[in-house]
Amino acid sequence: MLNGVTSKICLLATLGLAISASAVEKKKIDFVVGVDGDFKAAMSKAASSGASESNHFVIFFPDGEYNIGSLTGDSNQMTTFTASNTSLVGQSADKTVLYNKSINEGISVTATLKVSANSVYMQDITLYNKANYGNEANCGSACRHDALMTVGDKLVYKNVKLLSTQDTYYTKLNNNKKGRSYWENGQIEGTVDFICGDGDVFFEGTNLVMRRSGGYITASQNNTDWGYVFNNTTITVTNNSFNKTFYLGRSWARAKTVFLNTKMVAEPKAEGWGPDMNSAPVVFGEYNSKDGNGNAVNTSQRKTYFNGGKDASTATTLKTVWNASDAAKHTLQNVLKGSDNWDPTKLTAQVNAPKIAQEGAEIVWADDDNARVWVVFVNGRYKANVVAPSFSLDGVATGSKITVRAANSMGGLGAYSNEVATVDANVTYYKVTLGDAIGGKVTTNLSGDKVAEGKTAIFTAEPNEGWTFAGWSGKSAADIDASKAKVEIVAAGDIELIPSFTAKGTTVFQVEDGIITNAAAESNNAGFNGSAFVNFAAGDLSMIQVPVYAEIAGEYQVVIRYANGSGKARSLAAAAPGESAAEIDGCKSAETLTFEATESWTTWETLSFKAKLAEGAGNITFATIGGNDGPNLDQLELKLVKADETTLIRGLAAPSQLLTPTSRVRLFTLTGQLVRESSSLETENLAPGVYLLQRGDGSLLRQQIIRVK
Repeated sequence: MLNGVTSKICLLATLGLAISASAVEKKKIDFVVGVDGDFKAAMSKAASSGASESNHFVIFFPDGEYNIGSLTGDSNQMTTFTASNTSLVGQSADKTVLYNKSINEGISVTATLKVSANSVYMQDITLYNKANYGNEANCGSACRHDALMTVGDKLVYKNVKLLSTQDTYYTKLNNNKKGRSYWENGQIEGTVDFICGDGDVFFEGTNLVMRRSGGYITASQNNTDWGYVFNNTTITVTNNSFNKTFYLGRSWARAKTVFLNTKMVAEPKAEGWGPDMNSAPVVFGEYNSKDGNGNAVNTSQRKTYFNGGKDASTATTLKTVWNASDAAKHTLQNVLKGSDNWDPTKLTAQVNAPKIAQEGAEIVWADDDNARVWVVFVNGRYKANVVAPSFSLDGVATGSKITVRAANSMGGLGAYSNEVATVDANVTYYKVTLGDAIGGKVTTNLSGDKVAEGKTAIFTAEPNEGWTFAGWSGKSAADIDASKAKVEIVAAGDIELIPSFTAKGTTVFQVEDGIITNAAAESNNAGFNGSAFVNFAAGDLSMIQVPVYAEIAGEYQVVIRYANGSGKARSLAAAAPGESAAEIDGCKSAETLTFEATESWTTWETLSFKAKLAEGAGNITFATIGGNDGPNLDQLELKLVKADETTLIRGLAAPSQLLTPTSRVRLFTLTGQLVRESSSLETENLAPGVYLLQRGDGSLLRQQIIRVK
């Protein structure tokens, strides 16, 4: 319980899982390219599959380069994909590459992939038009070579990369005048108008890469309500000389383009927006732009008057630098919900990585109702996809490294499982269990969680800075010298060891020493303490479990040092040790902490909350809420507010009976050893730590816990 109050934060709000009222139907991947045939065969199967919006036909591409321009392209190497309700899923965005090399330039005839369909989901794929990519200096005035052209509605892209030059990403409306698309993370590179066209498109956390001097990121021509909305995107350049030479965009016709909370590692020209083409924009907006160091970008010279280009009658003056109120309505929900309340974030949510183990001649893991299918990799390469939580090792060589990933309802793959090196099923192996190492880590000579009979297993406990190793426990501790940090055990049965670490005398704990999930330890913003700070991520659940040590049980003030240069408050869920995993009515017992904005990402402030801590080591957990980003955290400091009244001072069964009322003062260690007795409180030459203070005051005997620094 934090601060005496238990707040509930539902798992649906904090975990990035596609959780539904009923389990996801188990179904194998419909087509694995290179196993079931080539992409041409996959397209044919998808077109006749009869798939629905809730039951996609899934095409999976193992890592590799696929020349679809030659295989399925027309005379200009453009491939047209027409199968609605289809998922195109790669093994990894960087290594799963679909490419072409268009011959003749042109915005509507060059795409690596033209998607003329509705309800298409893509994840972990790169679309690459090789026509002039990397040769931008010799591209000339007309260099239009699309990587992706779309004519459709309800299109989703998670971790997708588009590589080309001009008109890299071209969006159009379908026959019903709809064209909603959602981008989550991913990257789009280009030179001129490399995001262009019509429709309502929401970009969340996408990287935008300018590949030339004097280019334009966007060229919008909008017949829909919202246009292009970029949120939490990052702008970079391939050459530092391009910095401050390009534009955020220009109006193709009736443009609507908004940049919110942009990280401008590279900044546009001072005016921000370029000259109009066919008519003036309807909406050009920018809010809370920050440079690469988290400082506010100077937007004082942003353009406000637009002459309409070829149509002077559309000339207008716009407010292009927005405040929070202006930006508030441009939410993902408002932009994309339409008349059918479409929420694409339910489709991109990933399923947790399974925990796998070898049992005999099988790899096994726990079932998961949210997984459509599991994909098995052997030595990093695709091997199989299965709908039961097991995989037979028949034909798999001993020593092979197995990993498994779970697919969501759209077929998108989540994180890799732990890696298991296979062992000979005819040899006796024993299970190795290592308890949580709070305040340190354990290294071992083993490659997995099993050890062959007779093999020597070596375990080394390595404390974090400021912590010390305190000993081993567990059923195997009796077989070793439990006081030594490095121990060896010859396997003759299952091994169980639990390391213990202490941090006596330490009250400040570095966040980067914790268990980090979907976040990053970084050092690019000055002013932090320790070796790094932790940067949370938007989207999937982002979490850090920070190891702390309480010398006595009681109520503590937890002081968090943080930076939040986003320009607005951000929140995290916080839970004390023992509460972070406690489920109450399907929710987590936690408290919501609000971190107000700081002047920049290099300005560090503190926020405090109270937590009930047990004696010893534990983790204080911080997690993002509802897919929103969090502040950067630097360190925690524990300040004892009140010792637990039920805490027993070991060795002092009845402390109040040890000293009759007197003016004398006694100091005891928490193990009951008398340290000092005098007529006044003297702490000179005392070792730092926590002590029991007893003193007589008239007819009363008083005692309290004190800390000496």
